[in-house]
Amino acid sequence: MMIEKACIMICGILALAQYSCSFGDEPALCPFNVRLEYWYAGSSAENILPVYVDHIRQYLFDGEGKPVATTTLRGDSVTGWSADLPTGRYTIVLWGNPGEEEKSSVQVVADEERTLGNTVLSAGRDSVPPCFRENTERLYYGIATFEVDNKTALRQRIYLSHAHAALSVTVHWMEDAPPPPAGGTYRMRLKGTPATYGFVSGYESDIPSGNGLFHIPRIGGTATYHEARAAMNYDGEVTGQLVTFRYTSHTHQLWSLWRNGEQIIRDLDLNSFFSKLPMNMDTNIEQEFDILVTVYKNKIVVSLASASDWDEGGTLG
Repeated sequence: MMIEKACIMICGILALAQYSCSFGDEPALCPFNVRLEYWYAGSSAENILPVYVDHIRQYLFDGEGKPVATTTLRGDSVTGWSADLPTGRYTIVLWGNPGEEEKSSVQVVADEERTLGNTVLSAGRDSVPPCFRENTERLYYGIATFEVDNKTALRQRIYLSHAHAALSVTVHWMEDAPPPPAGGTYRMRLKGTPATYGFVSGYESDIPSGNGLFHIPRIGGTATYHEARAAMNYDGEVTGQLVTFRYTSHTHQLWSLWRNGEQIIRDLDLNSFFSKLPMNMDTNIEQEFDILVTVYKNKIVVSLASASDWDEGGTLG
């Protein structure tokens, strides 16, 4: 069930204590007691979040995990949010680029209680499997818990990190394994990617500068299937990109290539490749991969720039 939208201001609050903001020599009265700043986790020197995010949907929960308000920020407003809140403990969850609700490739799901602990973001659909679904948006995630005291104004920075994996694939055929004939409709498929995120964080890590923390959402155990259009270029290579939820160290990304509805490269378990990369797939800040799949007559080699090749071996079919 979708969390119902609510206005930013909490109904029933008629007046709050006055707070001072010091922007010059004389402090001025602030119309808010909470100021949250939203930053991209990859940079603490300059707020470049608008380069990555064009809108944010934020969900505010009270100290008991009950929903208080849902707000969508757009344009320049994605860098922060201000509000008057009653004294108490709050948790705010941020999703960058979730798409328009009626057209979004992801959906917020919760049971009747709709509490923080039982709310998830889902990339799955009832028809998956066996049907394949489209790419998700390039999602970003942030979360913070904070205390509001009616005697003190609160200012806090929250870092948003990548909540998506982007896999760009180029398929190259060697002389002993000629490419398919020109023309045709190509599709790349990816099975076994995570289908749900919990709203609460799963991992916490230092941002590269070490001046703050970013969080990765809790990744659910269910999986889904993805499909994306691909195309043959002038060099006779087929290229495509799959955008999904993040991979984990246990994700078995089963990639395959199809032409005119016929599978021409069988499922490759890319976990054998990613597990050899010098990174922790559970906590790394960014998952943007560009791989080359080289097809020989009797084997397939998957490679990544500055990384050792993974020889999958075997035959096509």
